[in-house]
Amino acid sequence: MLCHGLFGDVPVILREVQQVDTDRIPTSIKNQYIKAILVAIIGNAALVAAKAFAASLSNSSAIMADTFNSVGDIIYSVLMAVGLLLSLKPADASHPHGHRRIEALVSLFIGLGMSVAGFAAVKSGITKFQTGPESITSVYAYLTPLLVLVVKSIMYLVVNRVGKTASSPAILASARDNLNDVISSVVVLISVVVSRFFAAADPVGALLVSVWIFRGVYLVMREAVGDVTGGAGSPELTQRIIEVASSIPGVLDVHQVILEHVGPDVRADVHINMDGSLPLVQVHHVSDTVKAAIENIEGVEHAFIHVEPPEEKPAKQLLERPIEKPIEKPIKRSTKLLVH
Repeated sequence: MLCHGLFGDVPVILREVQQVDTDRIPTSIKNQYIKAILVAIIGNAALVAAKAFAASLSNSSAIMADTFNSVGDIIYSVLMAVGLLLSLKPADASHPHGHRRIEALVSLFIGLGMSVAGFAAVKSGITKFQTGPESITSVYAYLTPLLVLVVKSIMYLVVNRVGKTASSPAILASARDNLNDVISSVVVLISVVVSRFFAAADPVGALLVSVWIFRGVYLVMREAVGDVTGGAGSPELTQRIIEVASSIPGVLDVHQVILEHVGPDVRADVHINMDGSLPLVQVHHVSDTVKAAIENIEGVEHAFIHVEPPEEKPAKQLLERPIEKPIEKPIKRSTKLLVH
């Protein structure tokens, strides 16, 4: 192996050491991901066909706006499928801790797909205002929102349950978008009914749908950006880690817990205090026990355990300690004469 340094390439021999983490994604979680993917793609594809058919017959801008919303749903469903499947790949030499960070990127793409649908809804409503609103009388304009309301409610319940089971932000984002569709369908239905008496209600409904879509975009993007940029874990999770680590026999104190998101889960940097006179074998056993216990907590991907003796002061206190001045000894003057 060549090591690139200041003085050129230097050959370095590395002994065989483990450089790739073990795969801790259970098969049951992988099955939940596939279930969410199938529900999202099949359900959204069926709704696009139904909405587009109803919008063409009824000439409703509100239903057309909702159709664009479902088109966006299909786009992000495909992206979600690709991203989630990639995130399930086991750790390898290029990604020694696994590929779970890809899931945070999936959430960002979901947010972008939702925003495209939001802009399309705005355009549909404004265009309808410019061309002149008209009352909607087609029976399809009433049946379609009811169909969407039923289908999306079922999709929301299924996908939300899967997302919570798998602790997947991307799947939970998909569930939130399904809930957005439920609310949008209610708005569309009300707009179509009111348009019989007030024609402008239809394009107003399209604009209201866009407002609800952009609300969902904000919620999804806020969480996804935090996962991508290494946002902190919750105070509740920090407290849970302290309690679990403190319960392990041999741990005297837990004086540092730093949580950082690396995708949907966090990595925990934990410092514990142990008796400094204990044998190294016993300290190592306790450290491994603490590590395993913390990694079993939901939401924790990996734990790094640092063991310190109880009398060791934190680095901050050592830096803030005033520097003691050395005792100055009096200088004795020589009384001898120097003869040159």
